[in-house]
Amino acid sequence: MVALDERESDTNPADLELIGNLALELGVEIADDSPPEGPAAVAMWLFDGSVETLPGGFEKGELSPNSPVKALKSFPQDLVLVGRSSILIKGLSSRLGIPWSLASEWAPSARKVLAGNTEKNKDVAVKKSGKVRIRDVVRLLKTWVRGKGSRAVARMPSPVRTKVAAVALHFQKRREAKESKRSEADKKTSLT
Repeated sequence: MVALDERESDTNPADLELIGNLALELGVEIADDSPPEGPAAVAMWLFDGSVETLPGGFEKGELSPNSPVKALKSFPQDLVLVGRSSILIKGLSSRLGIPWSLASEWAPSARKVLAGNTEKNKDVAVKKSGKVRIRDVVRLLKTWVRGKGSRAVARMPSPVRTKVAAVALHFQKRREAKESKRSEADKKTSLT
């Protein structure tokens, strides 16, 4: 959303590449025969209703023969509801003659969240002494791996994803049971 909101123009190659790469990182898969502007055109079409002309020769009409939808190979399940809602709001705003862009609406909030996360990570990794503590780096690495793992699991077929979730739930319950036993043991030792 921030990249869409901050782009210099709808034809700037650097902006299009950045927006396209971010779309691909979210799990959008583009058809093999799509032009390089395909990912950026899909992102702009879905999340920025203020765009008059899409890059790569794509047209804004969803049912158009040259629609960005044709560039899609697959779309992440997590983004389907956002995409559908965005298309509905775009249609209403277009019909009412009100320019609307989801990217412009969400960008300020996204900037705040990103700035907050960056500051938190800096605070955790580098203390007042300016030294990087290994424990904090490991904690950040674990958080990063969990995020990547979640995205990988989300891309798995449904039956596999269900089994992975069951295994994760099993391990979480075991961990909670161990922690509960430890806290009970600590209470007993503190009472004696």
